Amino acid sequence: MNREVILQCLSEILETDRKELDELDVQIPLEDIGFTSLKFITFIVQIEGTLEIEVLDSDLLFEKFSTLENLFETLSKYFPEERNLKKVLILDADNVLWKGISGEETIVIDGDVLSFQNFLTDLYDRGVLLCLCSKNQNNFIEDSFASPKMVLKKEHFAVFVANQKDKVTNIRFISEELKLSEDSFVFVDDSDYELGYVSASLPEIECIKFSYTTLECCAQAISDIFSCVQKNSDINRTKLYHEQKEREKDKKIFLSVDEYNNSLNTHIVCKEANSEECLRLSELSIRTHQFNLSNREYTKEELENLLCDSNYKIFSLSAQDKYGDMGIVGMAVVNRNVIESFMLSCRVFGRDFEKILINKIKEASPAQIFGVYVPTDKNCSYSDFYKDNGVNLYDK
Repeated sequence: MNREVILQCLSEILETDRKELDELDVQIPLEDIGFTSLKFITFIVQIEGTLEIEVLDSDLLFEKFSTLENLFETLSKYFPEERNLKKVLILDADNVLWKGISGEETIVIDGDVLSFQNFLTDLYDRGVLLCLCSKNQNNFIEDSFASPKMVLKKEHFAVFVANQKDKVTNIRFISEELKLSEDSFVFVDDSDYELGYVSASLPEIECIKFSYTTLECCAQAISDIFSCVQKNSDINRTKLYHEQKEREKDKKIFLSVDEYNNSLNTHIVCKEANSEECLRLSELSIRTHQFNLSNREYTKEELENLLCDSNYKIFSLSAQDKYGDMGIVGMAVVNRNVIESFMLSCRVFGRDFEKILINKIKEASPAQIFGVYVPTDKNCSYSDFYKDNGVNLYDK
């Protein structure tokens, strides 16, 4: 998100000096400097054209643009690099996935329930990871899922947790199972108590109060949050996580990484990328934060343009084993002898795939190579990766 462009558009609409906006307290009502409802509409039209975005109907509310703070927060969702991309939707079961409480009464699966379940399966098809977090006995919840009326199946969930433990403990368990940070989670529950407890204990999680009386608004709020998720991916992320769980079980019985990889009949392809891989490489860059050494994200178009530049080489690493095809799990963007980006999916941590990728880059470079490292709070565990692998840091 280009804040300079946004402020310039706003100054033109308000017919005010650009410097005045720079000095304005971000919490001061913009109405105080002439931002009327009419100018608000004009601003939306101009910002959509300038930034090439389409503001959702649910965001076309004056209060969402009433201050600079609100304005930037609202627009940030249209730019994944400005926010922590949400990947996981954690759902309560009783009075959310159906009406009623499993084990205590006959649950109801009516038109409203089916509408919401169909909405959730659409999110699943788009690559959103669904997880269940219910404070009820597992057998009661499984009995409800066994209903022939259910559109949503247990198989749709990457992690399925139903027990008597508190939901904060269970959400932390889900985070460990998926190896994803909690700031990529959205939690949906019908209980104010549960929402308050999760919000207070895990403030990085976005919480949504669910009610069938406000079903449309709830679904819209969830849809808006996940609006940045790639819609055209053909990757079944839930299936990938189930396969990864089986790999982790096998890993415990082997003494070395090589033994483990061999036992899984692991096949790795590390090569220079082609244009057909650009969509998946873009998705990987947007979703990868822990092992993303330069904290870079790329659009499909940006990668296609780099492939046409003779100074650049893009490397991709894909893998498959006896549990399934993991697809592209690593990538690097190299400008002559400088590694501008180097990233690896968290799904393959601990399998030494990163060593294969860095060695491939070394083999392809006739000169000494350098690596760009931009520290973040998420990639700090890999701050010494280049040094440990004989690559000097690039000093701009």
